[in-house]
Amino acid sequence: MAIGQLLVAPFQQLDSLLGETWEAIRGQSRYPDVPPLEPSLGLLGEAFLDRTFTLSTSAMTGVPLPDRLRRMRNEVASARALYETQGWLANPESYHQEPPPLESAALADDVTWYGPRRLRFGRLVFESGYEPHPGEPGRDRWLDHPSNDTVHAYVLEHEEPRPWLVCIHGFGMGSPLMNFAGFRVAHLHETLGLNLVLPVLPLHGPRGQNRFSGGEVLEPDYMKMVFLFAQAAWDVRRVVSWARSRGGGDVGIYGISLGGYVSALVAGLENDLACVIAGIPCVDFPNLARDNEPWIMRRYGDELRVDWSMVRTLSHVVSPLALAPRVPKERRFIYAGIADRIVHPDQPRALWRHWKEPEIHWFSGGHVLGVMNASTREFISRCLAGAGLDRAA
Repeated sequence: MAIGQLLVAPFQQLDSLLGETWEAIRGQSRYPDVPPLEPSLGLLGEAFLDRTFTLSTSAMTGVPLPDRLRRMRNEVASARALYETQGWLANPESYHQEPPPLESAALADDVTWYGPRRLRFGRLVFESGYEPHPGEPGRDRWLDHPSNDTVHAYVLEHEEPRPWLVCIHGFGMGSPLMNFAGFRVAHLHETLGLNLVLPVLPLHGPRGQNRFSGGEVLEPDYMKMVFLFAQAAWDVRRVVSWARSRGGGDVGIYGISLGGYVSALVAGLENDLACVIAGIPCVDFPNLARDNEPWIMRRYGDELRVDWSMVRTLSHVVSPLALAPRVPKERRFIYAGIADRIVHPDQPRALWRHWKEPEIHWFSGGHVLGVMNASTREFISRCLAGAGLDRAA
């Protein structure tokens, strides 16, 4: 039964996409404010690749044990009561603790393959220091993780002072090779002349314990997701403070996918950022999790079924849509794929509306290959130049 559903589901998604393509031919769009699809075989292929990716990650999640689902439901209910008592639901900004600045940390030389050549970079390593609030359900379990508290970040720095761009990767990334390829660092570092620092998100790369980077994120543990976003914002803000201590003036942030969520969250917490670019951003975690929930979990009875209303309430404290951006509107930027079938267009559209409709670039493509779209590089270059960060060598 499970194998059959896994085989059939991508073709069901393709059928849905064909319906959207027909709407595009007729000049219609499924989402207001989003351009209609431009029919092509390439576009269909990208959307199909997106759905295949989500099905693969669902298969890797496996079937959660009933005891874990009961624990999750109990913890979410307890956390909701705590958050309401503490006033964090009414004022989500107050949930986030102010991280101490990171002015010195170990920076060692490292090397990786980047295309046909070996690329030398710095590896920044420091202790995160993040802790969930006392009394939060799941706090001890989070702190007991053997490798998550050690933050790794990859650094490409010019000899003379230059502006910095903090690049926040997506789900499944976290290694030097994946991060450098995903952000096309040769263009950002060599052509545009920026200093770059690429922090590894919690539970990813060397911070995780799963063979697949970020694989622990797939488990249905929604306290873990709250802590992941809270710690990610904490760690990125410490990395921003480190970049400022290195000189070069302005510091901007640029995130893709899951990193787009984190960059939008940090933009609501950190002052004096030069710009924020949210690429193919997820900003509504409950909807994303529900859309990609393993099909077999929907067969559980009411006792074990996920209470998505409760999850939405809980995740409000780490939602980018719950915080007012501190970056001026003219320095907020978004790009998103019209055919994205992992982060549907309604998510970047929601951020665009929340951010008072700043500049947004809709490209004709999907999610997995979105960062490789030629038009996104041109858009990013223009955004960085407009924010004063382009220092072409």
